[in-house]
Amino acid sequence: MRIHLGHHFYGAGNLGDDLMLAGFLRALREMEPGAEVTGAVPFDRDALKRRFPGTRWHGMDVAERRAGIAACDAWLGLGGSPFQHAQSRWFVDHLAEEAALCRELGKPMWFLGIGVQAEGELEDPTVRAVCSQARGIWTRDAASARRLRSSGASTHAAAAADLAHLFLENTPPPPARPGAAAVVANFDYGDWPGRDAALAAIEATRPKRKIWLAQESRELPGAERALFAALPPEQQCEWELVSPDDPGAALEKTLARWPGAELLLTSRYHAAITAAWAGSRVVVIGINEKLRGAAEELGTPLIGPGAERAEVERALQSALVHPAPRHLASAARATCEDWHAAASRRITP
Repeated sequence: MRIHLGHHFYGAGNLGDDLMLAGFLRALREMEPGAEVTGAVPFDRDALKRRFPGTRWHGMDVAERRAGIAACDAWLGLGGSPFQHAQSRWFVDHLAEEAALCRELGKPMWFLGIGVQAEGELEDPTVRAVCSQARGIWTRDAASARRLRSSGASTHAAAAADLAHLFLENTPPPPARPGAAAVVANFDYGDWPGRDAALAAIEATRPKRKIWLAQESRELPGAERALFAALPPEQQCEWELVSPDDPGAALEKTLARWPGAELLLTSRYHAAITAAWAGSRVVVIGINEKLRGAAEELGTPLIGPGAERAEVERALQSALVHPAPRHLASAARATCEDWHAAASRRITP
């Protein structure tokens, strides 16, 4: 099987996306060791080759993308929230171009391990056209599958779990460290309205170590590094900025630098998942549907981005340590097997 990855955010600097891709590649090696995987990205392809040896990466010009699709058996939109366009239509427009190439070249489109970030995304005509062209869509949570089916955008949607669980199951992060508290703050180009209340609530727990954890290594507006830089100087010196990722490094080494904290407050989806495997007590800030879904499936307290101090304190107190979510890894493995079986039937010997 020759698979072409149609999403182009790998290697951009978001550790969560790479964890998800690593989970898929692990499952693929088990299902079909000889499978070939290609992708096209606008980022550092040499770093991606080092991180994911055996996967071939091309540039983003139309000729390279067309050649990659022409040579594949299956186009695969893998992971992320590909239909979101509240901030920009860059990804939706990219999917429309990919869908046109797949139609021209007669290649089947599939989506695996994706999420719907907001219900209104599915009302967009371009999104609906791409979904209707897909032979099947496997989502990372039940709510996304329900939205796809109820909207009529796709009747071929099934629910499972995020594919990062497949990597974390075999390569868990370091165990949570008593007395450490961590924040993973991302608000998609905006501010954190409840920042002061949340940080005061964490301070009231009297942590021995306070970690400002950056899942995203780029200095994007509203992301971890920018929000850290916006802290008052006297507060900033109390927090330790930690960015575990090193572009091109093996994910096993990167994950070994994950500062497992006893308590983690996060508005990042994959930080919540990773912390659950570390045995942290997790509180999720629900800035979108995927985070609200993560809180539900992980059994963690959920607060709003503007939560007042008393609400944050109650959430921190009620957060519990749960067993490693191995059931979600099992669900992710099953959905990879379902997709592989369906895609294999479409390949002409």
